[in-house]
Amino acid sequence: MDNNSHPTRKHLLFYLDILDLHTGQLLGHLGDISLDGLMMITDHPMRLNQVRDVLIKLPEGEGLSVTSIEAEVEVRWTRPDMNPNLHRIGCRFLKISSQNREIIEQVEQLLGW
Repeated sequence: MDNNSHPTRKHLLFYLDILDLHTGQLLGHLGDISLDGLMMITDHPMRLNQVRDVLIKLPEGEGLSVTSIEAEVEVRWTRPDMNPNLHRIGCRFLKISSQNREIIEQVEQLLGW
């Protein structure tokens, strides 16, 4: 398998909140997600290689069995957004439960395009 290949990330119909798991502080909004990682849109930059424990809030009433996903992520890249006040932050999952991996697949199917 090619080490440079990545699963296709699904863009989401909703910008879901991403919170710091420990403080509850809003870090940004989920732009896309795959089983390997996520991209968040935020109004503040983050350092490369920074590790964060995050909680992704899921919408209620969309057929999902839970209301959030918890994971440990590492910042892999940052880019400016089209809006000059925002940043796009690419993160890979470091620690995520098998149950939450299944939820990510559900999120991709129900909310992605």
